[in-house]
Amino acid sequence: MMDEGYILANKFRRAIFDELVAGERDIRHIAKKHRIIMRVAQKVMDEFEAGELVTKQGPFYTFTEKGRKLVDTMYR
Repeated sequence: MMDEGYILANKFRRAIFDELVAGERDIRHIAKKHRIIMRVAQKVMDEFEAGELVTKQGPFYTFTEKGRKLVDTMYR
């Protein structure tokens, strides 16, 4: 289940999630900024997408309603 603990338990998930919260939508920029191997960054995004936290629109990712609720829970 995708919850706050799942995001916080992994430094890559946390870094990518925080960047998405900050408004970055391009996984390539996030990976480069945090020096995350692209394959690892893509795996995290695939997990977020499977958990219905984000949706992919072209090359960009945006939060779903479920994702926005998690953001509200984590950053209130």
